[in-house]
Amino acid sequence: MSDKLSPSLSADGIWHLIRLTWITRAKAQDFWKDLKVPALADLWGKENWALNADLETTIQAMSLPPLVAAAANKPTGFVNSYNKWRNSSRKWCQDNRADLLTIFRDATLLSLNDQSRFALAKKVEKLPGVPPPSGAVGDASPASVLTPLLACLDPHRRFPVINGRKAVQRLLSKLGLANHTVSEQVKGMLGLIGKNGIADCFMLDVLADSVVAFAKKVPKIPASHKKVENGSSLPDFDTEEREAVQQSKTIHYRNRHNKMTGALKNICKGWELKRGTQPHCCYDVLIENYEGTGRDLLLEVKPDPDRGSIRIAIGQLLDYRRFIPHQAGTDLAMLTISRPEQTYRQLLLDLQISPIWFSNDSCKTLAGEGGVWESWKAALGI
Repeated sequence: MSDKLSPSLSADGIWHLIRLTWITRAKAQDFWKDLKVPALADLWGKENWALNADLETTIQAMSLPPLVAAAANKPTGFVNSYNKWRNSSRKWCQDNRADLLTIFRDATLLSLNDQSRFALAKKVEKLPGVPPPSGAVGDASPASVLTPLLACLDPHRRFPVINGRKAVQRLLSKLGLANHTVSEQVKGMLGLIGKNGIADCFMLDVLADSVVAFAKKVPKIPASHKKVENGSSLPDFDTEEREAVQQSKTIHYRNRHNKMTGALKNICKGWELKRGTQPHCCYDVLIENYEGTGRDLLLEVKPDPDRGSIRIAIGQLLDYRRFIPHQAGTDLAMLTISRPEQTYRQLLLDLQISPIWFSNDSCKTLAGEGGVWESWKAALGI
C-alpha cells in the first residue's frame, strides 16, 4: 500500500484504507462483500467491478496487481469497529485528509527506535474526535479509528492497537493508563512487546486479556527526573559521561570488567561467547542462539550502573548492532554489577534493551528485567 500513500490519495481512499482493517461479525463469512472488495476497487480505480460467487473469483475479475490480489485472497480485517462511526468517519477523513496522509506516510517509515512511534502517537492525539451520526452523542477517539491501520503500516509490526475493545481497555487499566494520552498509552503497550513471548503488536492485541495477568502498572517518573523545559548554558562535556569514560581506563575498572566476563563464561557454559575485534564494532559479548530460537544476544558490560555508563552503553549497543551479520535477529542487554535505578531500567526497557545485573561483586548470581532476560533466564534454567 505504500505506493498509494501519496499526496494524490483522496479522502475516500484514506477511508477505504481504514476499512480494510474492519470486519463485521454479523457477516463473518462474507463481510468481504461490504468492506474488502469496495475498498480495493476504490483504491485501484476499478469502476466496473461486480461481486461474483466467492472472493477468489471476484478478485480475479478485478485484475488487481498480482501482489495485491494474492494478499486480498487471504483473510484480512481484525477490528469490529462500532457501526455508529463507520460511515461518519468518512466525513472525518475528508476534514483531516492532509494530517492523515502525513500520519500514514510516517507509519510506513517507522524504524526500530520507538521514539518515532511516540512522535507518531502525539500526532494522532492532536486530531479531533470522530463525530457520530447526526443526533448521536459522543465522539470516537482518533486512536480507535487509526491505530489498527498504523499497526498494519508499521514495517516492524510494533505500533499497538489502542481502541475501545474491552480486552484492550482492561489492559490499559491494568497498566494505569486508561485515562492517559495516546502517546503515554502507546509507550506503555510497547513496553509489553518482547516480553513473555509477545512478538509483535498483533500478538499483543490477540492476547490482550491474557497479558493482563502479568502486566504491571507503568511507574511514574519521579519529579526530579521529569523533563525540564528551560535549559542552562551548554557545558563543555557531560560530567558523568566524562567520568565514566575516564574510569573505564583504570586498572580497577578493567579488573572488575574482566571478572564479570569471566563469571559470565562460567554461567554460560553451553554457549560460545564472542567479542568484537573490529575497531568500529568492538562489542563486549555476543551469544548466538542464546534462547534456542535462533536469536542472538548482544551484551554491553559496565561494572557500575551509573547514569553515565548507562548512556554510553545505550549508544554502543545501538551502534554495534548495525555492523553484525544477524542485525534483525539480535536482542540487546546491558550487564552491570548491582541493579540500576528504576528510571534507567525503564529507559533501557523503552529502548528494547534488557537490564541484567550481578547481585553483588562476587558475580555469582544474575538477575534482570525485560523480555530478553525472561527468555535467557529460562534457557539458563535459573
